[in-house]
Amino acid sequence: MNLNKTIALGSALLLFGGLNAQKAKVVSAYNYNKSFERDKECSELVKGIESIKPATKDEKTSSWAKTWYYGGNLYFNAGLNPDEECAAKFPGAIDKSYEYYIKSILYNIQAEGASELDLEKQEDQYKFVGYIMNRETSYEDVSYMRDIMANKFPYLANAFVNKGVEEFNAGNHKNAKEYSLKSVQVNGILGRVDSLGMYNAALAAEQLEEDEEAIQLYTMLTQINYGGPDIFMYMANIHGRNQDTAKKIEAIRAGIEKYPENADLIREELSHLLVTGQTEEALNNFDKAIEKDPENPSLYYNRGLIYDQLQDYDKAEVDYKKALEVDPKFFDAIYNLGAMYYNAGVEWNNKASSYTLNETDKYKVANEKANTYFTKAKPALEKAHELNPEDRNTMASLVQIYARLGEDELWSKMREKLGAN
Repeated sequence: MNLNKTIALGSALLLFGGLNAQKAKVVSAYNYNKSFERDKECSELVKGIESIKPATKDEKTSSWAKTWYYGGNLYFNAGLNPDEECAAKFPGAIDKSYEYYIKSILYNIQAEGASELDLEKQEDQYKFVGYIMNRETSYEDVSYMRDIMANKFPYLANAFVNKGVEEFNAGNHKNAKEYSLKSVQVNGILGRVDSLGMYNAALAAEQLEEDEEAIQLYTMLTQINYGGPDIFMYMANIHGRNQDTAKKIEAIRAGIEKYPENADLIREELSHLLVTGQTEEALNNFDKAIEKDPENPSLYYNRGLIYDQLQDYDKAEVDYKKALEVDPKFFDAIYNLGAMYYNAGVEWNNKASSYTLNETDKYKVANEKANTYFTKAKPALEKAHELNPEDRNTMASLVQIYARLGEDELWSKMREKLGAN
């Protein structure tokens, strides 16, 4: 026999034998999985995964859809196994299952160049999903595709979102984001929008201070009307932390445009207007906010605060009292009402002190005005002290009022209490 022919024949036999060996491993993996599904013996999963691993690396069998499909089934059963002791033998099994199923689909698609797609590239990801979404796409074995899409991916999507929540609660925000995004990916392949997974990924990204990614995810959520006005508040808070006031207000106003009756967004805008000195616009917005939410004591309080700062005490008094009418235990409202009276009393007292001995009539008028305001301040500040007995500003004001009104016993007790604190 010709030596060259003998060598060639020997090489062919070795290659054929190697291929048969790998093919046998793929068949064995299939059989081990079936055996596990029947008997629930964990050892069958171990043997199956040991069989499939070499086949996924072999030049020939690594491009078979069935290789990855059978391997995906093994990892699927390992990852979602209710037997925790068995499941613990296969860390990352649901990740592996997803990876295997994706490759199974890739090699299953019967289209030129499909098997060469690089799914690390976004452009190829779009092409891959395009094949799946196209009803005209043909597959080497459509039964694999149907099983993965109808039975396996819905379970994996749910497992990923649950794993994301688990990792988030454990403080592992990087893992939480990755699992949540995998849930989004799987649902995207299924033609569904995973708003919960997107939301969880955004929260994790925010915890990681990956603000740009968090904003992108939150923006997508606003486009599908998920999360309501809170999402706009989250975006505004991120911009605020980054000291980007323009984008913060842009987010707040976008939220108000979509949710015009949301009191939280309205209050945020009003706070910005007040800080930036846009008082008139702030008052107009408070009027609108109160009209939409008349039982919100904070709105009356904040509008009263503006009038107080403008020294329009009559209107401030009305708003502080309205806030207390809605919420009788609103400390800030009762304290500010008392403080407003107290400050007015101090102002009139200073006027009285400025008059000369020849201006006794003016002195008497100013002094009476001062006492009138101190008298009005007393019950308000006493109520504030009742609501918050440890507030030193309240106690200090009451000491001054009791001294002014000649209530020596109350003055002594409050002074003693203030000293003790």
